[in-house]
Amino acid sequence: MDLINMMTYDLRGSWEGFTGENSPLFAGPNDQGDYRFFNVDYVMNYWKNQGAPAEKLMVGFGAYARTFILTHPADHGLDAPTSGPGTAGPYTQEAGTLAYFEVCSFLRGATEVWNAPQEVPYAYKGNQWIGYGNPKSFALKAEWLLKNGFGGAMVWAIDLDDFTGTFCGQGKYPLMNALKSALSVSTPNCRVPPSTLGTTSAPITTAAPRGGDSEFCAGKSNGLYPSPTSRRAFYNCVRGRTYTEACQEGLVFDASCSCYNWP
Repeated sequence: MDLINMMTYDLRGSWEGFTGENSPLFAGPNDQGDYRFFNVDYVMNYWKNQGAPAEKLMVGFGAYARTFILTHPADHGLDAPTSGPGTAGPYTQEAGTLAYFEVCSFLRGATEVWNAPQEVPYAYKGNQWIGYGNPKSFALKAEWLLKNGFGGAMVWAIDLDDFTGTFCGQGKYPLMNALKSALSVSTPNCRVPPSTLGTTSAPITTAAPRGGDSEFCAGKSNGLYPSPTSRRAFYNCVRGRTYTEACQEGLVFDASCSCYNWP
């Protein structure tokens, strides 16, 4: 076995009936009973002390929040009583969780609290309470990881970070970049290999061209091109032939990566 990816998140959630952090580094001062074990430090060191090689243990980082409805909005600290999962986000649409990019929208008008004993933040607004990670907590957890000799990090999930850089005002992938910086990880320069479409004789099975743009790809290189009339639509040019395609509802075509993206 090369690696053991540890799910050191989902350590608290709306199923508990009280507020708590999704992925706290350490136990909280009020944690009692088994809850003293629901933190990254305990979980990782337990596995190491039971004989798992530290260099094969990957610390899990959650790029999302666990959310709660406060039973009494005036009682908004840790371990406050809750009545269910927080309101679903506009993109992930799942009660009880928010992607980090949705967290940034939630924080506008919310009260943010740095939970120093557990080295993670939480925030509340009205009857909504969220426990989450941010670039500061990611960096602190990465520094702890290195100090304790663990093998590396695993993130759930990269697409929950602010991958467009439009929600948090921290650039693209703020959580991933904080983690990479703390771990001194560099991103390799990758070059896209040249297309082999021009050398194959295999038939191409795609839908017939739609609309009146059948000449769009004439003289153009193979690839994807944005439509001038719709942000969802794009042209797939193959050997000079035009194929009109569209992203699924709610997404737009991003020419910078030739991929679907949030608007």
